[in-house]
Amino acid sequence: MKRFTQRGAPGAYLRVIVPGEIRAGDAVEIVHRPGHDVTVALQFRAVTTERTLLPRLLAAGEALHPELLRTAREYQEKYGA
Repeated sequence: MKRFTQRGAPGAYLRVIVPGEIRAGDAVEIVHRPGHDVTVALQFRAVTTERTLLPRLLAAGEALHPELLRTAREYQEKYGA
């Protein structure tokens, strides 16, 4: 965990809808692409090592976990940005 945090490399998160086998070359379908630039990597860095990035998470709005949304709003109110 420490190495992931230091590198800011949280990895990808995918949702499995139907369990089964996958193989190289199988199709991957993107079913939703948000209209903001908040990535898992940005969120990870903002929460762990670069708190000054918290206001940038607000671009994701209600897509953020409610607790993280509250934290980002409180940070922005306190420090601006």
